[in-house]
Amino acid sequence: MNLRTTLKLTFLAFFISTAAASAQGLMSDFMGRPVFEKRYTDIKGTPYLFEDWVEGSVKLKSGKAFDGVKLKYDQVADELMFLDQAGKEMLFVEPVVEFTMDKKTFRIGYPATDGASPESYYEVLVEGKTELLKRTSKKVIEEAAYNAATKVKTIRSNESYYVTASNLSLTKVKKDKKSLLAALPDKSAELEAYVKSNRLDLRQEQDMAKLIAYYNSL
Repeated sequence: MNLRTTLKLTFLAFFISTAAASAQGLMSDFMGRPVFEKRYTDIKGTPYLFEDWVEGSVKLKSGKAFDGVKLKYDQVADELMFLDQAGKEMLFVEPVVEFTMDKKTFRIGYPATDGASPESYYEVLVEGKTELLKRTSKKVIEEAAYNAATKVKTIRSNESYYVTASNLSLTKVKKDKKSLLAALPDKSAELEAYVKSNRLDLRQEQDMAKLIAYYNSL
């Protein structure tokens, strides 16, 4: 084995060991606590954003950020979980201020409104001077099954949309033109023309996002 080959192998071994140590350090930094046996048995619907674990990124309150973490977001409890190296479900001890899963970004820190607190997660649909936010809350309800004495547990989901002002105050909007233009009165004429020329259907989330992105460009 020549010197060049030896150096390459040494570098490769160093790289692998460094990556492994980094991953171990990452999990240590999370200081997770185990998820207790829950709650979601014999239930219709899913309490999660995605039923399976999804690789994503997190940003902690301390400013530390990590990529390549297996995540699952419980929208009933409004809690983010991760898988540790042993494959155990864990909750973060340090608050997660932002996380991304499958190109969806969620963030805390907005004013309390409609039953949500500053620690509640909102999906950020549009970034900029004015943000378009989506808040999805889920709860477990029990309903009597038809012609049965037993009750059936079901997940019920509620979606709300908000636009932010420069002071981060939230204005709730509906998925229609009247509501969105009323929330952005300073450019209502330009927005009305943009909706018409681009044939936007503001009952659709992606067209709502296009309108807010255009507003931010004015």
